Order: sequence, then structure tokens, then C-alpha cells
Amino acid sequence: MFSVRRISASLAHVVQSAIRDAYTWSYQPLTQDALLSSNASRKGILSLGLRSRLSKLFACTAAVLCVLAAFVYSRGDGILSNTSSLGPSRTDISKDQFIAAILREPVEGVLDPDPIRKKCDETKFQDGLVWHCAAGNGGIGNEANMWLNCVRYAIEAGATTLILPRLGARSDNLLDLGGEAKSVELSYLFDVSYFLDSWKVVCPQIRAVVSESEVPNLPSSADSPHLSPSNVKNFEMRKYLIVDPTGWREAFDAWLAKNAAVDTMSAEKPVRVYQNLVLAQWNREAHPLEFANSFPRLFRYPVQTRRLAASALWSLEKKLSCPVVADAIVLSSGSSPSSRVSSLGPHRLATNTFMGVHLRVSADAAAAGWPGYEAQAPFYIAEAKRLNLTTIYLATGSPEHRERFREDAALNGLDVIVKEDLFNEEEVAELQSLTWDQQALVDFDVLMHSSFFYGFVRSSFTWSLALRRGILPESGTSGVTKEDEYRDSLSAIVGRYDSINPEGLWP
Repeated sequence: MFSVRRISASLAHVVQSAIRDAYTWSYQPLTQDALLSSNASRKGILSLGLRSRLSKLFACTAAVLCVLAAFVYSRGDGILSNTSSLGPSRTDISKDQFIAAILREPVEGVLDPDPIRKKCDETKFQDGLVWHCAAGNGGIGNEANMWLNCVRYAIEAGATTLILPRLGARSDNLLDLGGEAKSVELSYLFDVSYFLDSWKVVCPQIRAVVSESEVPNLPSSADSPHLSPSNVKNFEMRKYLIVDPTGWREAFDAWLAKNAAVDTMSAEKPVRVYQNLVLAQWNREAHPLEFANSFPRLFRYPVQTRRLAASALWSLEKKLSCPVVADAIVLSSGSSPSSRVSSLGPHRLATNTFMGVHLRVSADAAAAGWPGYEAQAPFYIAEAKRLNLTTIYLATGSPEHRERFREDAALNGLDVIVKEDLFNEEEVAELQSLTWDQQALVDFDVLMHSSFFYGFVRSSFTWSLALRRGILPESGTSGVTKEDEYRDSLSAIVGRYDSINPEGLWP
């Protein structure tokens, strides 16, 4: 693909050639017939030659400026900050190839099994200990982190069997969280086959199963001890977070000895520990960075929603006439070491393309009394203007506020796009066949590719996105500002909320 650097180099070469041509020439002896006898005639010739060469220089300079102007304004939507265009290497790629590349090469990188395998190899496992994760609930950010926390505790406990959780499916009004009684399979929101295949590679000491029926001789849940993990010891807590989980295993073993028949525990006589729900509890910062970044890559969303997101990105790229997915993704073979999450290379996000926004004003947020539209939208619009990103991809569950945001953004010269704008009729029908939470998975994967993302502090969806983008090399150091609870070079989270523990959320 043509780049600014290559074009600049070419233009510089043209200008240098013109200058050299204008001011440098060698003396050529004239024939006797053409020999000028007067100084005035010689001065006239020199003056004429210089004017001719300067004219050529000025014409060349004007041409260069025209080329530059055409390049800068080649974007049909007039986004001055975006000087990228679809070069030959991009225009030759079909939609199917584009989608396949995104499925193969996620922005956040692919799993590095080594840090997780190392942790499992260092763990003392207990034959016959079955770890049963309670059904999750809430939105996709909550569900993912509840599952991640449970699996992390299973490793620490030394379980040899892990029963994956079911998910509480929320009602259409988002107020009924579902729970165990209305639970659905984990595949409702996650690619379970991918997890099971990856898990066999990273931690073969623990057998992961989808259903309790796969475990012979398993005691019933009612006859099994239920565990709230932070209660095994008097840990220092910060809200829900165990600040330092050192000593948890020893405390758990003591708890287990008091609550189960550990003397006879074996594969033939298993002991089930039913772990109650926890969110943002295990401190990921207690681990080396390689583990903290690799562990969440065991989990990914279903192929169906990821494919829809990739299709939306394809349409957005065509709409804006510029790359919205970085070359590092689209042109990657997927086998480079720089694709691994623990050794990510740079430039995995396209710059100056679109801003991603999560407007969290749905019915459940309103019912909970969360700050609404006025506490979010003005900051998003101001940030888009500051960054000169005139296209906003909006994720929101409120049609009413979506249209209001469109109108407010338009008054500020900003264009707002939602996923429905980017699909053909067949894809719209497929999208509408999904539930509200499943549709949110599409938004999540599109927003991962935004040049800058802005969301709301009380949303685990927003936190999951910002923290995941925060592992990219260009994110820089995160901090807190007057308006934002979190800000780095790629994302920001507006508002204040003391009851969130980012250290307990897995990116």
C-alpha cells in the first residue's frame, strides 16, 4: 500500500531534480557562427536561460503542491487528519479474504500458551477435586470476567476437573438477569470449542467439561460445599478485590479439609466445590504481565458474531475509502511472533479513521440510577472534535438516545454510524436473530479497531474494551484525569465510580 513516507520521498526527489535542473548546467562551447561578440548579447542569453529554468521550477513546484493537495483531500468525507487510502495491496483483497484475516488475527493478538502452561506446571494438583463455576449473569463484560475469575481460582486450588459455567440470559428489558434457573449454554456468548482445544494445550492437568454429567460419581450440588473465594482467609480487600492473593491456596486447603472428605478424595470419589459468583476479585497484577495478557486469550466470542463484526468493518472501510483495519491485521499470515499477545508488534490499529463510542444509557442503567446521556455524550463529541475524527461508530442499546446522539453530533460536523448501517439485508436479518447481548459482541469487536475509544465508567463492557486495547504497544501509560477514570493514548473512560476494581478485570 502507498504510504505518506513513500509519497513524500517521491515528491522530494522530483523537487530536487527540478532545482538541480534549474540551477546547474555545464558550459557547452558554441560554434564559431554562433559566437556572440557583445557582452549585452551574452547577458541576454543568460537572463533568458535563467528565466526559463525558474519557470520550470515554479511549474514543477505547483504540480507538486497539486499532488499533495489531491492526496490530502482524496477522502470523500473530507477528514483532513486521515491521509490514508486504499492502495493496490488492499484493493486486491476480497471481502472473504478480509474477513478471514480479521478472524485469524485479532487486534489483541493470539494466545501465547507458555505463561499459562508455566503456571499450571508449578501448581500442585489434587486428584478428585472438581471445580464447578456458578452461572454468570449481566452483560458480556461481567459474564467474561466471572468466567475468567472462576477458571483462575480452579488453577490455584489445584482442581483436576473444571465444570464450565452456564450463563444467565438477560430478558429483553435487561432488568431480569436470568440466573441459574434461566441459564443457557456457555456457547451463547463464547466459542467453547476454541476454549476446550486451547485448554488441552495450556493446562492438560485440568480436564475441562461443559456439563456435570461428564463427571462420574459426582456428588450433587446440594451435598457439595459452596465457596466464596475471598472468605477462606482474612485478606486485605479493596471493594471486591483481593489486594494480595498470596497464601490463598494454603487457606483454601484448610477450608476444604473442614468442609469435605479430602482423605478419600480421588477420581473415583470426587469432591465438588461449587464456587459462587465473583467479579473483579482476583488481582491480575499479582502475575507477570505475560500471564495477565495471555490468560484472557483463552476466551473469545463465537465465530458468527466475529464474522458479522468483520463484515461491518469491511463496509465501513468502503464507506470511508480508507483502511479502518490495520495492515498488520489484514496482510498478516497469522504466524508471526509479533502476533502473539505476549510479544505484540506495533501498528495493529489504523490511525485517524474513526472514533468508537459506548453510550451506556439503556433501561437497566436508567433503572439503576446511573448518570445518563448528559454525563456521557458531550464528552464523546468534544473528544471526537479534538482528535479531528469526524466519523463515530456508536454502540448503544437505546434507539432513542442513538438518534439524539446523531443529531447532536451532526451539529458539530460529525457523522455517526451504527452497525445496522453497515450490513446488507441478509446480514441485518442475521443480526436481528440475535439477542441484545449477542449483538453487543458485534459492537465490541468493531470498537476494538477504532482509532480512539471512549466509554462510560460504570460499564464493564467499556472497561473490558479499554483494558484490552491497553495491552497494545501504542497505548502508552494510563492515568486519571479531571474527567476520566482511565485514559491512555488509545482509550478513555469518562466519569467517576469508586466501586470498580480495574485490577480485577482481565483484558
